[in-house]
Amino acid sequence: MDILTLSVETLDALVAFEKKTRLTEPEIFLDDLDEVHFRSATLTALKNPHYSSARCLMSIDANKNVTGRLDFSILSSFAFGGDLRVYVDWVYVLKEHRHKGIAQSLFNKMEDYLTDIGINEYFLIAAENDEAQSFYRNLENATIEKQDILTRRGY
Repeated sequence: MDILTLSVETLDALVAFEKKTRLTEPEIFLDDLDEVHFRSATLTALKNPHYSSARCLMSIDANKNVTGRLDFSILSSFAFGGDLRVYVDWVYVLKEHRHKGIAQSLFNKMEDYLTDIGINEYFLIAAENDEAQSFYRNLENATIEKQDILTRRGY
């Protein structure tokens, strides 16, 4: 298994993965994939400097198919004299590829990258399903904390 970063060259593999997610778990992915829009929006984001701190890591099998992905962003703030934090936005492994170390490999690759740039902490909003919770509990040096989160939309 290889881990690749999303780029213009790897976009086709990501699109194929997104199509497959909707076939394998339609109860999670309620909307059909608008492939043209997804491809166009992703290409636009890849060229937009506002996305320069965003990363999408993809696990690739021997047939060059994406089996899982992990998306994260580095958030910068002037708090505390300059602070960098990492937010993991999305982790998903195709159902038939779970429990094979793919998610762990994606996290390891992200952690190696973050260590190289001097960041040793990240956070994510944990999914509440049993499978995800079990995975989180097995991550070394990780704790699941319940915190209030403010969300405001439509302003």
